[in-house]
Formats: sequence, structure tokens, C-alpha cells
Amino acid sequence: MMRAILAKYGMPGDLVYLALIESGFSPKAYSVARAAGPWQFIPGTGRRYGLQVNWWVDERRDYEKSTHAAAAYLKDLYGMFDSWPLAAAAYNCGEGKIQRAVSRYKTDDFGTLIRYRYLARETKDYVPKMLAALTIAKNPEKYGFGDVQYEEPLEFDKVVVPGGTDLAAMGSLIGVPVESLKELNPQLRRFCTPPEAEMVEVRVPKGFGPVAAERMEEIQTAARVTFLLHKVGKNETLDSLASQYNTPPSSMKEMNGLRSDSLHRVSKLIIPVTGLSGEESVPGTKVSPDQLRMAHMRVDEGYRRGQRVRVRKGDSLWKIARRSGVSIQALARANRMKTTGTLRAGSVIRIPGGVSRSGDGSRHVVRSGETLWSIARRHGVTVNQLADRNNIHPRESLRSGRVLQIPTES
Repeated sequence: MMRAILAKYGMPGDLVYLALIESGFSPKAYSVARAAGPWQFIPGTGRRYGLQVNWWVDERRDYEKSTHAAAAYLKDLYGMFDSWPLAAAAYNCGEGKIQRAVSRYKTDDFGTLIRYRYLARETKDYVPKMLAALTIAKNPEKYGFGDVQYEEPLEFDKVVVPGGTDLAAMGSLIGVPVESLKELNPQLRRFCTPPEAEMVEVRVPKGFGPVAAERMEEIQTAARVTFLLHKVGKNETLDSLASQYNTPPSSMKEMNGLRSDSLHRVSKLIIPVTGLSGEESVPGTKVSPDQLRMAHMRVDEGYRRGQRVRVRKGDSLWKIARRSGVSIQALARANRMKTTGTLRAGSVIRIPGGVSRSGDGSRHVVRSGETLWSIARRHGVTVNQLADRNNIHPRESLRSGRVLQIPTES
């Protein structure tokens, strides 16, 4: 699958081994830098290359879509450096770092660049690791891997279902365990397909596409999730509400960002109910799409740079740094505290970074060490878009203090 997608972009099929050293081909791989999926995209780069990353779905974990994004990204990197070793190194540490290395040492030879201290050990080892993986994979017996048990290729059918389809209910209707649906659709982060989408493509095991098509009318009704707003009464518990609405407590906790079973200080809950026909009498009121979006903004795990966030019970600098995609050191510096410092629940902490706004969009004041690539990544645009907006070359070095215009979406 991955080789075929790479070929569509004119990319060498052997680039699949980049995904091997990034994640071991695991869609569940997740790093402290918030990189996810087989190709280990961080959220900003993933979005730049067309991947949805939100509360409901993370397409960085989608085998097919993430490979399309990786192929496009690698094609851009090769176009920038005209060298596969440099393109691979840039995939690891960022094109800005490699651009600065090439500029500083006046060479585009990777073998020469790694003689200097400028590149991190991880990046210096990255290309050799990929070449080693490629070499061994092509002749495993020669290198002592003669007993490798290869996994069968993924085989599946695709069906299109409505947004807000309960995966467990759908699986029950077509005779497929929900675990199999989750394995084939690692991009789906929750118990159902995104409710705001009109229709969603879902993979089912090979041979079950016709079954799903035959039972689609039932899937559209019996597996459809309705979201209800419930005002929590005195002495109510998750278990009592689960019985009242016939909904698993785990789904209610997930929907409302609850860390425990306690409803102490919880006044309202969004409760997902599967298979509601509209004729039943239910105690809750239907949640509007806007209410649902706002609820997910409150419980989503990501923080924006420049945002001020209130510390929750159980939070630590490491947890907040991971959610915001910054280092613990940067977070500690921004809040004038030690990296080993503890956080008090209820206190406010600032996420470093952010953008100053002007009337015609965004501006960014260049700081020492920043590059077009690092600035583009921060603002979710491509290097070429940023360069075009400011009439500069994509490889141009930036002077500290220079003001750049950030392109806005049209």
C-alpha cells in the first residue's frame, strides 16, 4: 500500500523504511513532541499536508492518508535540497536546521555535514539507520534474520456511513468485532465517527463491504448516535445515568473529559445515546452542533502557543508541555519556574509562543535562530507560501527583528 502511494508521487518505494525507523509502522506511535502515526507527523505539519487532527479524528494515524501526506512532504524536501540524504535528515530535524547547516558549512554533502557538531546525534544517525533498515529488509537472511514471520497485508473493503455512527453498534449489525473496526480505522479517536461530518469512509474487513451495504438502512438508524444535554441532579452518578440512558459510563467520561467517576461540581453532561429513533421520551435535550464543538474545545488535549491555561488537578509541567508541543525548559522559562517545579491546581500558566495580529492578517517578528521553516511550521503554512507572501527565496536566511507577513487562508 505505502509503496504504491509513494510511486504515485514519483517517490522511491524504499522510502517506506523511513516509516519503519520512525514508528515501526505503528499507527499508535506517539512521541513527547506530539508526533503521531506511522510517519510521525506533528499536528502542524500534518495539517499543512491535509491531515485532519481534532478531537474526533487524527488522520496522522491513517495508513493511507498519512502516506499521501508523507509522500507530498518528502517530494517538497527533495525539491528543496535535491538530495535524498538531506531530504531524509530534514524529515527528522526540520528543513530549517538543514538549510542552516548547508549555509553555515557551504556544502550540501550529508557525509561532510555530519562531521561537524551542528547536527544532533539523532539526525546524524537517522540516514544510516534508514539505509541499514533498507539493506537488511532486502536480504534478511544475509544478516541473520532468516526466521522473520511476515504479517499478512491489510485487506479491507470501504463503506461510507453517516457521521455519528457508533462503531460497536455498526460492528454488531454486520458481524464484525468493534476491535477489528478500530484496528482498521486507527484514525477514529472516539467510539463513533465524527458527528459533524455528513458522511465518513470506514474500512471493514475484506468481504464485509457487501454486508454493510445490505444493512446500511439499519446502520443509519440503529447505530446513529444522538447527543443529549443532561442537567445533573443531586445524588446522580455515572452508573445511574448509564442505566437511565443505556449508555456506557466510559462514553460519558470521554465525551465530557471526566478524569474520575465523580460528578461532584459537574452541573451538566453531554450524553451520547445510540439508536434513538426520535419517538422515545428522554430526559435530556438534544445538543446543537455548536454546543458539541464548544464542549470539545474545552476537553481537547491540545493547547495553543500563546494561550494561558488553568492548571487542573494532576497536571504537571511535562503533561502541559506535551499537550502544547513545547519543551519543558521553554515552558518553565516562560513562567519563571524550575523544570522540577510543581503546579498548583487552579493557577494559570502561559504557553510560550504566539502571534501578534495586524489589521490585514498576522505578522511575525523574527527571533534569533528562527528560519522560514520553523516559522511556517508554527503558523501552519508551507515554506513556499510564507516565502511568496514576503517576496523572498525559500532558502533565504532571516535577520533577527525582521517582520514577516503570515499568509492567511483565502
